[in-house]
Amino acid sequence: MNKYNFFNDNWFRNMKNDNYTMSNQSLFTPKEGYEKGNLFSDLYSQYKNYKPNKLRATDERERMLLEISEIAFAAHELNLYLDVHPDDSSMIALFNDYRMKEEQLTKQYEQKYGPLMVNSENSDTNYFAWENGSWPWERDMNV
Repeated sequence: MNKYNFFNDNWFRNMKNDNYTMSNQSLFTPKEGYEKGNLFSDLYSQYKNYKPNKLRATDERERMLLEISEIAFAAHELNLYLDVHPDDSSMIALFNDYRMKEEQLTKQYEQKYGPLMVNSENSDTNYFAWENGSWPWERDMNV
């Protein structure tokens, strides 16, 4: 192992070639995984006595953004897993479900509140529409 390689190469090769599938492990819900920073409950290790905060939305807009973030996080975690285990059909199906759910939630959010990204479908008609709303520091935080 050279000084620039932080991973043990043999461990990585074994991970790619083993018959171990995540289908046999339990996953957190997207909400719990997002809060803990790890979708895979068997791989989660709490640091000392640290307990993640429960994320709470204060209004409908924040609730929708939080749900989009949770689902996107879960899809991303599964995407990383599938890089190493590309033949796990149950995780591929779950990844596709999360990806489609994220697209659906994003479309609903953008119809109601405007585009989330510059390349959003709604950005053609409302380009830079996020400038019209209040910025996070302009909102009343005592709600």
